[in-house]
Amino acid sequence: MKLAHILYIVSLFPMLSHGQQVTFITDLQDLLNESSGLIYLEEDLITHNDSGGEPALYEIDSVSGDITRTVILRNATNIDWEDICYDTAYIYIADFGNNDGSRTDLKIYRISTSDYFMDNDTVTAEIIRFNYSDQTDYTPKPYTTNYDAEAIISYNDSLYIFTKNWGNYRTNIYALPKTPGTYQLEKIDSINTQGLVTGATYNSLPNTILLTGYTLDSPFIIEISDFTFNEFSGGTIERYLIEPPPGFSTQIESITSVNQGLYYLTAEESVTGHAALYRLDTDNTSGIEATEERTGIVYPNPTSNYVQIEYNDFSIMEIYDSHGILKRISTHKKVNISNLSKGFYTIVVKDSKGNRTLTKKLVVK
Repeated sequence: MKLAHILYIVSLFPMLSHGQQVTFITDLQDLLNESSGLIYLEEDLITHNDSGGEPALYEIDSVSGDITRTVILRNATNIDWEDICYDTAYIYIADFGNNDGSRTDLKIYRISTSDYFMDNDTVTAEIIRFNYSDQTDYTPKPYTTNYDAEAIISYNDSLYIFTKNWGNYRTNIYALPKTPGTYQLEKIDSINTQGLVTGATYNSLPNTILLTGYTLDSPFIIEISDFTFNEFSGGTIERYLIEPPPGFSTQIESITSVNQGLYYLTAEESVTGHAALYRLDTDNTSGIEATEERTGIVYPNPTSNYVQIEYNDFSIMEIYDSHGILKRISTHKKVNISNLSKGFYTIVVKDSKGNRTLTKKLVVK
């Protein structure tokens, strides 16, 4: 495990009222070197590869990046899977990568979350098929059209596609029904992202959308807030540049939210470096030392199997080792720590807004 590297985000437009930082967690193993989509569901990080890989979803450990489970979509083909999202009933995998603008078989695979979590190693998907009503020319034109896409969110009763416009460095937005069928999609909105959008996540707690992407110079994050219904361009739009650590890829491909202030991102392997897992913490404090000590109960302590915390203002628990490296993250108050090494740890508790509200020492015996 490598020590965490802090990546500071520099604003291209006016800054948010609080600072942000991205943390390097770990590199990803070769099987995930084209990680292209990411969700956090039932405390599991779930990702997939793009462009001709297995039609598979991989659960990965949020600290080591190791694959802990693989689920195959038995009736699917991975032509160019580019993003993933979910709602209360379904997981949606977007096979809509279209670098040369010639695809006529764009689709979303829909699988039941209950089927996925039945501990089977295969699931069957339903299919939502679509094309763009404003596309009339399907002549292959690699890396020049505005009909590539790598980002999708679930928001209210629809899916929303954010395109990767090679032609004008914007993102066009299309609404897509969630039910299986074949659809012609009308463009409903467009945003000047000044780069290629490669991932998206909707966070219902602050009611914000975060997009990831890159230019020839740098990856970026765009936050969309204060929008009404699906009029996304009418909201507040802020854009930030990211500087990854040396040796790790700048090609950020995915993002997912954990709570109000915490996100995970992946970068696929590229000429700029290895595939990697990052995290983005949008609260305004850095480091666990600055947290104010408040009343809370951690038990058993010392412990070797599990730890539990009693504290009212609770949304997420993080466990750091003595070097400040994140070892566990959980939205439950009881966490299995049986495979942690013996030693001293720090528990950080965050509230629903992502603010650190409590720190406690923990001894693993």
